[in-house]
Amino acid sequence: MKVAGKIFLMLLVLGCLYAPDASALTVITSFMGGNPPANAVGGGNLMDIVNTAARIWESAYSDPITITLHFGWAPVGDAGIHTLLQQGGIPNREMAGIILFDNSGAASFYLDPTPDSSDEYRRRTEQYQDLGGGLVNVARIFSSPAGMAAGHVDLLSVALHEIGHALGMCAANTAFMAEAKQGALKITGDLAYAGTVIPLATNRAGITSHIDALKVTYGALMAGIGSDERRLPSTLDILADAQVSGFTIAASDPTISTPNRVLSSRKTVRAETTSPARRK
Repeated sequence: MKVAGKIFLMLLVLGCLYAPDASALTVITSFMGGNPPANAVGGGNLMDIVNTAARIWESAYSDPITITLHFGWAPVGDAGIHTLLQQGGIPNREMAGIILFDNSGAASFYLDPTPDSSDEYRRRTEQYQDLGGGLVNVARIFSSPAGMAAGHVDLLSVALHEIGHALGMCAANTAFMAEAKQGALKITGDLAYAGTVIPLATNRAGITSHIDALKVTYGALMAGIGSDERRLPSTLDILADAQVSGFTIAASDPTISTPNRVLSSRKTVRAETTSPARRK
């Protein structure tokens, strides 16, 4: 926190800002600097990847709300670390935070030069599960990577995961702490799939800000990130942050508008598509 605080004081002067349209959720990103790890591949850059991740999350919510996220490279050990800097409002939401991506070389990153396209991953899998509120999409995964993506951790997935923490799934967020007291997030109110109970992972310190990967079908973005895959926000991930932060889910989310009747009645459904991979 001391390092994050010192960095924050420098951001107003040194930050390179990206600010999209403010008509809905707006994620303002500010690049703090730093160099990528020497073992990174792909040729992409952190700014493009984080901005793409921000736009993906912006499309999930229709509220005219702004959050500022400062980001950069640092030897943090984990693939990425999010720190909440400021929160407030009614309902309580994060207003500013820092995301640091590890450049120690501990993680071998794939930096996609065209992060808005996933054609280097040859298979897309959609997973569905009933967690008490109807059959809901719990995972959107691209796998079977080719070219430079193979054998590496997708940095876009890491950025999406860390922004997901900033949008609500954060242990320092007082709204999250209130919602997660029973070890789960229960979807309530006017949100789609009301009654869905999202189990949260635990460790020795107690309840964490991650979806429990042992109780939810593999692939939820906020459950974690694996190598050789790209995870996009599932409906479950979108619902989790909406419940914590009081967001309104945009009608454009395809799994919100897809009737459950087109899905299998089984508790878990797996649907796959394949596509040619881009070679690098």
